[in-house]
Amino acid sequence: MADEPQYAVEATQTSVAILEALVDAAGPVGVTELSDIVGVSKSVAHNHLSTLRAAGYVAKRGEKYESSLRPLALGERTREGLSFYRAAEEQLDNLAAATGETATLLVLEETAGVPVAIAEPEDGWSVPFRAGERLPLHVNAPGKALLASLPDDRVDAILGETELVAPTSATIVDPDELTAELRRVRDDGIAFCRGEQYEGIIGVAAPLPEVGGDRVAALGVCGPVERLNGRYLREDITGQVLSTTKSIQVNLTSN
Repeated sequence: MADEPQYAVEATQTSVAILEALVDAAGPVGVTELSDIVGVSKSVAHNHLSTLRAAGYVAKRGEKYESSLRPLALGERTREGLSFYRAAEEQLDNLAAATGETATLLVLEETAGVPVAIAEPEDGWSVPFRAGERLPLHVNAPGKALLASLPDDRVDAILGETELVAPTSATIVDPDELTAELRRVRDDGIAFCRGEQYEGIIGVAAPLPEVGGDRVAALGVCGPVERLNGRYLREDITGQVLSTTKSIQVNLTSN
């Protein structure tokens, strides 16, 4: 990223590393084990744990430590501050129920797409990512919808800072080919992903128009190619995605 710190604060990096190690752990972790994972001394690990615990980000269980749920509260408060999330929350659930497939609401965050909400019906495909994770924009339908909704200079800036990784053989990694794809998405108002992020998974998405200076977002549906294909994909699923984005836009402009 372009905004790399000139003088990184090592203590902050250590605290973040410790917190992420606790989140990734299968259970509570002792100081010795944690110091080995992060690569710091036991005394340093203990000092950071004590500080994080005092701030409410770490909880102690017996003689071991675990991440608290305080970060969840921060994420919830951040999400509730997004007007399009409040307008789309119910609509997202309705879209998942109507299609029988997983529906996602993606927001642009710097050069990545972040799922703000994920609605999974009982028999839908379960996505291998969680709300709040950063995802590449060029590999999925909502990400391409987001990129296509931006001015060309903004797209160029984002792609200039993005490594076009290829999770599958279908991923578009050639800049010229991706630019042509985004042009088609812009003209059609709809984006498709055909096994570009996960093999055998199809996605369709449309952008949510920016309202009141809020962040740029996109709404999409994804599922296995065995269900999402042919006219059903092109007409039924696509139509439901487009009608849902229009309903959300109405909610946004009427509030």
